[in-house]
Amino acid sequence: MSSQTNPTVLLLGTCDTKISELLYTKSTIEGQKITVLLMDIGRVQSSDPNIMITHERILQHAPSQNVDMSSLPRDEYINFLTQPAIDTVQALLKSKTIHGVLGIGGSCGTALATAIMQSLPLGFPKLMVSTMASGDISPYIGSTDIAMMYSVVDIAGRNSALEMVLRNAAEAIVGMSRGYLERLHEKQQQPRGPPKIRIGISMFGVTTPGVTKAREHLEGFFGKSECEIYVFHATGSGGRAMERLIEEGQLDAVLDMTTTEIADEVVGGVLSAGDKRLCAATLKDIPRVVSVGACDMVNFGPSETVPGAWRERVLHRHNPTVTLMRTTAEECEKIAKLIAKNLMGGAENKIAKDCVTKVILPVGGLSMLDVPGQLFWNPDADEALFSTLEKELKGSGIEVIRDQRDVNDPGFAKRLVDELCALILGEREY
Repeated sequence: MSSQTNPTVLLLGTCDTKISELLYTKSTIEGQKITVLLMDIGRVQSSDPNIMITHERILQHAPSQNVDMSSLPRDEYINFLTQPAIDTVQALLKSKTIHGVLGIGGSCGTALATAIMQSLPLGFPKLMVSTMASGDISPYIGSTDIAMMYSVVDIAGRNSALEMVLRNAAEAIVGMSRGYLERLHEKQQQPRGPPKIRIGISMFGVTTPGVTKAREHLEGFFGKSECEIYVFHATGSGGRAMERLIEEGQLDAVLDMTTTEIADEVVGGVLSAGDKRLCAATLKDIPRVVSVGACDMVNFGPSETVPGAWRERVLHRHNPTVTLMRTTAEECEKIAKLIAKNLMGGAENKIAKDCVTKVILPVGGLSMLDVPGQLFWNPDADEALFSTLEKELKGSGIEVIRDQRDVNDPGFAKRLVDELCALILGEREY
């Protein structure tokens, strides 16, 4: 067991432009009896003696060490340095040298530092103080748990306002890294028992009743102490996060009830998870049951953000910041084709020899809005989705089942869980 009592924080920044602010932050953290490794990710190499991880050390991981980064345009320097910097930090992580990371930067420093942070696992403390944190931060966050703190003023010389922000950030990463090190010690001391089964479920507001019932059935089947349920909000970032955890081997099975992010990808909504959504579970060969929850809708922001050509479509104002648009039969065909393609591994077109994926279609409706009497009820569009999926997956080894209930029906939720548990156990239990 490690005897280390105080954590080490990795401090990231462009030392050619932010050295004063970085050294102030370093000193503040060290005042809490914490070791700080200052890593220079600037374009121009700095010779400050406080830098512990220099360009020379980072570039040991680069394909070529004879590149003058100071002569590169900013975008090229960022592209060149990102992977060597990631490899450097991964080596520190693997050796358990660091227990938290704090970045300080403007636009370039934020792009580089958060790219490094995105390579670190869920739960590892990551905090970014940035001039960019007041706008759209989704490119910086990706599918990770990075905490962003707005600098309020530019990071271009110290003043009382900036020092207050930097001190808060320093004290935050001190607490986070201490907590992380304590968890490492606790994990080493705990007796090893059988691992819990980890199951991911995708959910949207309009599929919440069904997902809630499914979760209850899963916990009833395995026992709360024997399983962990991870619910992912299907907002684009939620789907990407689930795919990443599957890729990293942190999920053992998936109940993908809500594949609405595919609709946004195909039609052009604002909550796409990218064109690789659904691929990870196929490539990892983990048990999975898939449905088409909320594929009856595409997401936009406030009603005035819906593209003009679509403002006469069937729209639902979900709340002041979210407008939903009903998908057409033609769009549902395209959605089904991408779902089928990715269930078969996307471009890899790879299906496991013993397929552990099933698709179950809720004929009674795809969401709370797509049931008889509600605004999005459109059996013809839903049929286009169902029949196209059946056609595209024919002969793939993936079984497609129609169920006459809607996605939020308690009986439908139980059917999904029963099918998933059968796949997990390798035999039917009902």
